[in-house]
Parts: sequence; C-alpha cells; structure tokens
Amino acid sequence: MTKNNLSDLIAPYMSPWLSLDDKDWEPILKDSSVKSYERSTVIYQQGDVTPYVYLVKEGRVVLDLYGINGRRRSIYIADKGTCFGELACLDQLGNYCTATTCTKTTLYLISKKRFTEEICQNPDFCMTLLKALSLKTRLITSLLEQMSFNDSNYRVYHSLLSLIQLYGVRLRDGSYKLNIKFTHQEMAYQTGLSRVSVSNIFLSLTNEGLIEKENGYLIVKDIQALKDYLIKDEWKEE
Repeated sequence: MTKNNLSDLIAPYMSPWLSLDDKDWEPILKDSSVKSYERSTVIYQQGDVTPYVYLVKEGRVVLDLYGINGRRRSIYIADKGTCFGELACLDQLGNYCTATTCTKTTLYLISKKRFTEEICQNPDFCMTLLKALSLKTRLITSLLEQMSFNDSNYRVYHSLLSLIQLYGVRLRDGSYKLNIKFTHQEMAYQTGLSRVSVSNIFLSLTNEGLIEKENGYLIVKDIQALKDYLIKDEWKEE
C-alpha cells in the first residue's frame, strides 16, 4: 500500500482536531442556551440519551469511545465551531461516545426539537450539517486506515502535523510552535497507542533534535522530517 500524497496527509479532514466556523450554525444559536464547564467535566457518557445537540463556543471537548474492558480510544476533539451529539438527534439513539472537556469550555446547548426543525426548514443549514458529518466520516476513515496499516511513529507524526496545521505558529527560523498544550496520555488516546510508546517516540524526536519544549509548549524544529516519513516509498502492504 502506497501512502497518500503529502497534500492529502495534511488536509483539514485528516486532522482529529476539528475546528469549524460557528457562523455556519447561526440560525440555531439564537435559540440556544449557553453553559460553561470546568476542565475534565463529562458532558455525557457513552450510551446516554441527552436533550441537546452541543456546539463548542470556546474551549475543546474530546469524544472518546470505551471498550467493554475499559480501554479508551479518542475519536476526535471538537474545537470552536464544532457540533457533537447530532447523531443521537438524527437516529434517536444514545450517544455513541463519551464527551469530556479538555479545557475550561463554553457550549451552546441546542434542543433536539429545535435542531430537527431547522433541518426540515432550512436547506443551507442541512448543507452545513452534511459538510460536518462528511468531515467526521473522512476523519473516522482516516483513523481506521492508521489503525490498520500504519506504525506507531506514523500515527504520532501524523497527529503532530495535524496539530501544527491547526495550532502551529511559524517562527523566524522555520520551526513551528504549538500554541496549545497536550499530554503524552492525550496523544496516546488519540493515536490508539500506550502512553509509554508515545513517550518513547517523543524522546526519540527530542534526541534527534526534531522537537523541543519551551515553557511547556512544543516546538517542532524540522517539520519536513515528519512529512518525509509519512510519504516514504517503502510503505507497502504485506
């Protein structure tokens, strides 16, 4: 199996950190309530039935899937402008993930009845919703590909490039500084690896001079090295 083109690897839909324009949701925001949550607050648990669809006003929410053995796998992180809980509104079933705040977060709470009314009455809103669902479908397909075909380094490098795309600031020397903080455990949940595996990969990147920390923020010194790994020729399916 040959890897995707470089442009595809860093396309927005490949990133597990979803960030959309909340202006696209304006028709329903005026009828919603707003609620703030502290970090690490569970909005709802996997299987819960809730009365709302949620939209991130400020902050971040991680959507996690838990197995029967308690193992956790992060599906995506909803940043500003991203809705979640919409599937439970559409199919009238319980939520398929557990939603937990990553930071202090403010959410729009949109009643399912109001959300459904807007779908029935507003074609533009339907298109916004379809685009959001398409984005998530591509993301989940990408995660399935990574879990099926890619090694540990690939998963971590890919996630770093995704973070750079959304939160990276280019410095004068050509390196990139991430303006958000994350733990190795959070990266482990996102990539489906153990924390020890992620820590070892970050240690190797540090020893090779590819990354460094400054006041708790990660700086990627050589983004090209990460890109080159993702597109190297010897990626073949056995």
